[in-house]
Amino acid sequence: MEEPMQVVDNLPDHLQSALSQGLLKRLPLTFLPFVNQQLHQWEYLFPNERQSVERLLLFVASLTPQQSSLLFRDVVQLEEKMGVSRWQFSTSEQTIRNSSELARSPYFQDWRRAVQAVFDQADQHALSTKAAGAASANRLVLLEIPQPLPLDAASAWKHWQGIGKPLKLELAPSAPRQSSLQFLLAGATSGGLLDAVRTRPEAAPADTWVVDAARSLTDAVLARDPSGAAAPKAILLSYQRLDLYRQAFSHEMNTMRKDLADADAVFDHLRKVDVTPWCPPEVAADPAVREFLRSLYLSGNGAVIYGNSFVEWAASEAFRRARPRFLAASFGVRSRPKPFTGVAVFDNPDQVNPTPSVDDLPGSAIDAQMLALYVWLAASRYDEYQRSTLCVCLAESIAQAYVVGPPECALLQETQPISLPRLRDELRNRIA
Repeated sequence: MEEPMQVVDNLPDHLQSALSQGLLKRLPLTFLPFVNQQLHQWEYLFPNERQSVERLLLFVASLTPQQSSLLFRDVVQLEEKMGVSRWQFSTSEQTIRNSSELARSPYFQDWRRAVQAVFDQADQHALSTKAAGAASANRLVLLEIPQPLPLDAASAWKHWQGIGKPLKLELAPSAPRQSSLQFLLAGATSGGLLDAVRTRPEAAPADTWVVDAARSLTDAVLARDPSGAAAPKAILLSYQRLDLYRQAFSHEMNTMRKDLADADAVFDHLRKVDVTPWCPPEVAADPAVREFLRSLYLSGNGAVIYGNSFVEWAASEAFRRARPRFLAASFGVRSRPKPFTGVAVFDNPDQVNPTPSVDDLPGSAIDAQMLALYVWLAASRYDEYQRSTLCVCLAESIAQAYVVGPPECALLQETQPISLPRLRDELRNRIA
């Protein structure tokens, strides 16, 4: 069994002070991998993740030794039943070996419930000591299935199973080079949704995400941002602007032999390599975003290969890790899958198969319809999005939007087609 790691120096003073007084020694063994890993990756965490760690540790620090023993009693008892002290258990970071040992134990589900109960108490303590404004603030998820993708108006929303309502849109050709989502975010000249969300009190970049299967949406946002690409006021992720990053990853993956030992070596290299030279300026400027992408690409979910998979997984991970108040995502066109390529793992079909790529508009439309729903379902897993969140999915080819939100939302009462300027104003009033 390893000793608890030494505390790093880049933590907030109040947290550093609590740790210097031996706080880690009061934690059960199975808490140490998570806590130590989070503390040592502090600069790569989003504010929501930092707050989660702080809530737990400061709550424990506020307790007497007897109270903290009572808090962790069930966890400690289960660790003894599981025999954790006899395992090769890393306390410095979360490892596959740790997870495997825990999952094999017949007490695993009881342990998970006991751990969750501790975090629930820490959250309740935080809520009782400060206002829960961030959790109750209005949130917006804005999705786009853009014009090239063909949809059938009669069946476009069948997968949503009636959880919302379709809304007709008036798509006047006032800005033919601007997509509906570009107009809503940036406006014709000013007054777009990004201006509204980024000027809210205590707004932080991680509160606002724009995820793009292509690059036109991100380029438009960067062109409107007076601060320039090096210091954006939102997190901007473009599949095409990340070409160099993805190509470097897929190149490394294509050099490995198909055995576990070689895969482990390649993965270990990619976890440590400096990815900054591969990043566009808006990503290179933020360590947390750089590491977010590294984790996303290492997870083997298709985000390296397909723009629409990238959008869905990046949005889902953003909800899990950052809890943004506003997320906008645009799907796009992918190529037809090429035969004899390992797209389910990491092989880049354009590198391993010289056959020219062919756009698959119908397949891309089916992808976008399903993945848009998955994005909303990913958000709705978390308490922050279950009360005051509005989700609007735009479908340009059929001039419709699908709206999911609280019953009192004005858009759910609309019976007539709504123009984009009016839709923008309604959304802006809700999230400003």
